[in-house]
Amino acid sequence: MPDESQEREFVQIEQRAAYYSGPLPPPAMMREYEAILPGSADRILSLAERQQKQRALYENRGMLFGFLAVLVLMGLSAFLASLGLASASVAVIIGGIVSGAGAFIHGNRTRHQLQQERLAALQKQPTRPELPDSNSQSS
Repeated sequence: MPDESQEREFVQIEQRAAYYSGPLPPPAMMREYEAILPGSADRILSLAERQQKQRALYENRGMLFGFLAVLVLMGLSAFLASLGLASASVAVIIGGIVSGAGAFIHGNRTRHQLQQERLAALQKQPTRPELPDSNSQSS
């Protein structure tokens, strides 16, 4: 049984975590970067602008290639229909629709999973160690 005259000393430990999402850090962090390395805030903003332009370019290319693929499938289907191969023509159209829908669903599912993983990481709370109960007595 512990001696009541002895004092117990408790140490409180605090852990903090900060998360942000997106290409730019919060303004306070940008100020800290700028204080450490002058010109770094401008470099970070330039990087974010370049990434945005690159992303827009890839999205535009993807839409263009998708449009061209649809035109090719429609042309192939019309060609097959003109040869009297109606079932092959329908199969080409259905195959194009199914593959386009599959790509759309897969892309949405992947984006949703990434969003869920980011949300889970943001919601994780560090576990706090249990402090001994001052009322409990050990034998």
